[in-house]
Amino acid sequence: MRVSRASVFGAFLFALLVLAAAGTVSAQAWLPPKGEAAFSLGWSHTWADHHIDYTGADIAPGDMDWHNAVSDLSYGITDRFAARVNIPFVTSKYVGTRPHPARPGHPPIDTGSWNSAFTDFRAELRFRATTGSLAVTPLVAIVVPSHWYESMGHSSFGNNSVEGQFGVNVGRVLDPLLPNAYLQARYVYAVPEAWAGIRPTRSNVVFDLGYFVTGSLTVSVLGAYTKTHAGWRATVDFPPATNPDFYNHDRLTKHDYFRFGGGANYALTGSIDVGLNYYTTLWARSDINMSGIALSVTYGFSPAQVIKRNKGAQ
Repeated sequence: MRVSRASVFGAFLFALLVLAAAGTVSAQAWLPPKGEAAFSLGWSHTWADHHIDYTGADIAPGDMDWHNAVSDLSYGITDRFAARVNIPFVTSKYVGTRPHPARPGHPPIDTGSWNSAFTDFRAELRFRATTGSLAVTPLVAIVVPSHWYESMGHSSFGNNSVEGQFGVNVGRVLDPLLPNAYLQARYVYAVPEAWAGIRPTRSNVVFDLGYFVTGSLTVSVLGAYTKTHAGWRATVDFPPATNPDFYNHDRLTKHDYFRFGGGANYALTGSIDVGLNYYTTLWARSDINMSGIALSVTYGFSPAQVIKRNKGAQ
């Protein structure tokens, strides 16, 4: 039986949709056109094999793995105002000799078996404050847990905490020096719930330096820096396991890190894009040596498509 190219592509796309996916945390300074929507599905695998304390020394608790499937929806309300929502589904596992103890009244999660759960809804609004070649786009977002889930453990899904986020995206096509390149960056100040009288606010900076190799292919260099302004240094500030606040130590750890990587985006059609990214940790304090790879499919518009459209409109 002869298999058509369309059926092969359909099977490939269906497999990616089942894997799920999406919305990256990359900067998005340019907005989609009014009335246009994009639905993105993606899968990512992140892993680490040791923690890093506040001095930069390695602590080896075992192997940690997370598989994330995210569905992400964006919509251009006007040409200068856009909304975005997403939610991840996380499957995680820890294998090692130093599992976290179980929270009283709840089963342990660091058992060497896979655990799965939906985590946090995230809703974001962006407003294009400028016109012309420089895009300045303030944003406000809220993160709300979809339900109670375990936040303490090497294989925990997240912080299970309500969080407000405030920031700005800035972007520009780098003409006339590099007319096929662009640079965009995002700063976000995150304000989570307070636990044990501590509110571990964070500053997050991400950047995306991209180049249009062809009309369909875009490659990029990606970076992410996080500085936590309050919290506990690992592991010297952690309370003993007999203290109830011990079960908040993952939420309250003073994470600082810089992660760096690259990626590529390919337009299969005028409305379907496939993206692949990889990153690793170059520097960290009170965090883990996380690395990750992500695959996504976007139906509608991708960030690269939006940047190209804005470049052509200038």
